[in-house]
Amino acid sequence: MSARSTLVVFIPLFLLMQCRSRIPEEEVLARVENAVLTQDAVNKRMAWQGMRPDQERIFVERWVNRELLYLEAREKGFHRNEELEYELEMVEKEYLINQYLESVYAEKIQVTQEEIQAHYEQNRSDFELSEDEVAIQHLLVDNRDAAQLALQEIRAGKPFEKVMEERSLSGDNQVGGDLGFVKRGELIPELERQAFSLPVGQMSPVIKSEFGYHIIKVVKKYVKGNSRDLADVNDEIARRLRVKKQWDVYHDLLYQLQNSLKVTMPKSDTWSTARDTTSREPVSREGNP
Repeated sequence: MSARSTLVVFIPLFLLMQCRSRIPEEEVLARVENAVLTQDAVNKRMAWQGMRPDQERIFVERWVNRELLYLEAREKGFHRNEELEYELEMVEKEYLINQYLESVYAEKIQVTQEEIQAHYEQNRSDFELSEDEVAIQHLLVDNRDAAQLALQEIRAGKPFEKVMEERSLSGDNQVGGDLGFVKRGELIPELERQAFSLPVGQMSPVIKSEFGYHIIKVVKKYVKGNSRDLADVNDEIARRLRVKKQWDVYHDLLYQLQNSLKVTMPKSDTWSTARDTTSREPVSREGNP
């Protein structure tokens, strides 16, 4: 069956799936003409998209808006389009390729701690710092009383991370207030003065800025010329090694396929000899080959 005929079959089947009417009413969250959105479908799709349960209303409203526009676009005839058929074909192929490559990588690739350690020792200069850096945790509230209360709780023994989650207004409260390593010039002046002067493990007093009231805690410091500790670059090295292994597996896989499946390119001798790197790039999500 050709790609074109496959798509012609695929689209009506998809519409039929949406038009099923034998769905218990209590499971229906929204309807737009014959299209139905059920609670089960919402749960699955929100999970695929990484959405939180409290974002259900947002998801449903977006679905309704999308269905309204989709139906109007079909009414105007935009579905009768060769470019759409091509795009749908490409989406299917990219999705299947991604799934297949991820399964191959999961089966064949493993990065051990021994490999990470060896890479670190052999490339220590890569992790040498060109300027001072400090790692801090950060808490922000909108008034001095709230800041003083948070400071008292931390000094009384409550973990900084816990107080952050409960009180901070900044977006970093989901990661325990961890801002990671920062360099001079990357913080507002009020915070920078404290961050680079406090000893490791110490907290600042309440700091006022135009954004509110802050408390910071110094977690670690590096001086220009030092190399980062392995613990601070462990994940970065693991990613580097994994990407390199993915490239190796990808090229080996293509070599095997090119020698086991029939490939013909009659005009290849007439094409430019310029190297086309895009035809050799691994395809996957989130920066992986």
